[in-house]
Amino acid sequence: MGHLMEHGHGYYIDLPGEPTVYIAGDTLLTDMVRQCLIQRQPRVAILPAGGAQFDLGGEIIMNTKDMVDACGLTQGAVFANHLEALNHCPTSRAELAAASTAAGLTGRMYIPEDGAELEFHL
Repeated sequence: MGHLMEHGHGYYIDLPGEPTVYIAGDTLLTDMVRQCLIQRQPRVAILPAGGAQFDLGGEIIMNTKDMVDACGLTQGAVFANHLEALNHCPTSRAELAAASTAAGLTGRMYIPEDGAELEFHL
């Protein structure tokens, strides 16, 4: 099923005097997403991390390994979204947090709770 879907690549926002932001749509860690992270080095990247999949076929958004790999492509802060949102998103916050800690990404990968408001001074 995932092969039939077009993967969203997102938006790269660059405003004068503000940190650059990359907001990915529902996507896998595709070559285009990798290229954006490597070449543009956003200060903030917001990536889908739930490992969503349908009953048939592979994943349609990034999973835990993809998020750790994505963090290795950029020096900026990476925020995980689309976690535990629906029953087709099996990646848990606890699993992602454990992988982030094991990979030494504490302070670079953020895993907010639903409805959380975060304030950063970058």
